[in-house]
Amino acid sequence: MAYGHSDPFPERDTMPDVKAKKPEAEDLGWVRLIRMRRLANGLLVVIMAVFVFSHIWEPPGQEWDMHWRFVRAFAEAAMVGGLADWFAVTAIFRRPLGLPIPHTAVIPNNQDRIADAVGRFIADNFLKGELVAERVKDKDLSETLAKWLADPAQSGALAGGLVQAVPALLDALDDETVATFLRQQAAEAAEGASVAPAFGSVLEALAEQGRHQHLLDALLKQGYHLMEQNKDLVREKIRDRSGWLMRFVSADRKVADTVINAVNDLLYDVASDSRHPLRAQLNDMVMKFADDLRDDPVLQARIGGWIKEAAAHPTVGQAVEAGWSEFKSALRRDCAAPDGRLKAWLEGALINVGEGLLREPGVRAALNARLRSLLVELADRHGEDVAKLVSETIRRWDSQTIVEKLESNVGRDLQYIRLNGTVIGGLVGLVLHAGAEIL
Repeated sequence: MAYGHSDPFPERDTMPDVKAKKPEAEDLGWVRLIRMRRLANGLLVVIMAVFVFSHIWEPPGQEWDMHWRFVRAFAEAAMVGGLADWFAVTAIFRRPLGLPIPHTAVIPNNQDRIADAVGRFIADNFLKGELVAERVKDKDLSETLAKWLADPAQSGALAGGLVQAVPALLDALDDETVATFLRQQAAEAAEGASVAPAFGSVLEALAEQGRHQHLLDALLKQGYHLMEQNKDLVREKIRDRSGWLMRFVSADRKVADTVINAVNDLLYDVASDSRHPLRAQLNDMVMKFADDLRDDPVLQARIGGWIKEAAAHPTVGQAVEAGWSEFKSALRRDCAAPDGRLKAWLEGALINVGEGLLREPGVRAALNARLRSLLVELADRHGEDVAKLVSETIRRWDSQTIVEKLESNVGRDLQYIRLNGTVIGGLVGLVLHAGAEIL
């Protein structure tokens, strides 16, 4: 598993620029480190000053001679201890005073070995299948997930994060590619005459429920209005087809009124009588058409051809592109709105999933079994890959960045070591000097 410069996740290749975060107001770790470093350096300077002063100045009188030797011994031992610890702490991160002393700058000079050790440590102690199985065997993972989802604050935050990612996902989609894909899907759906049987089944289900009668009622009402609005046109058509004698005695008008009234009466009777024979005939026609859609290969092929031709037509392509563009705009507006419907729906759905899991222990038990096996499988399959990723990532880090990052996190404790070394060194010097005086 190799990772080159083209890694799609460049943020994993290098650590943040610590130098840009060094200002005391921005990085509390550096503030504390600098404070402790100044304290340790200050104590070492004071001890060195005491050491120098104790050698260039002698107190008057014999009674101070013994006490002064103790001061001198303390200062000498404390200075040695402080300098030794300063050297040791500095040698971990860099060369003391820039001198090429062997076995100094331990971290920069051993970056590859540290990278391998960290990767191996993670793989051996966290990502072994048997270790993962042991850790999760008694854990109710689904209950933890359910409680987390059932919390409105958590579900709201998750829903908000998902909604915020939608515009970026839309930006990544090419409009022409999406439109072409939708047209291809419509054409492929028509292949094999698969659309017609499905539509026939839907039509049959609607007919069994009497839903098609609502459509008939709407058509009857519209037909009645059309007849009322076009009486003069009907009379004119009948007059044009009548002889001169009928027109002379105005019989054409009577015939036209009779036809209009008869049609209106028929429309009214069918609309008001749910058991009218025409409705029964409509039921038979719908059921037969549904059967033909499911069983007639000629009709199926014809409908499939219509759909493919329509999908390939430029007008349909423009309509698909316009529909996709409008859908994207509406989705963006909804995602940007504080009370967007998508966010509310996602939040409600997540809460319902969490509450549903809490109510169903059997479902949780089944989900736990799947989650445990999945985690073990992932650990076995990708544990070594993760270890290599960690190692390669650490190898590619800038050594100075690693030093500064580690020093900002553990340097404060190391400065305490310097303080302790200075004080303890001085106390050891006192003990040794006291022993020499006694002997």
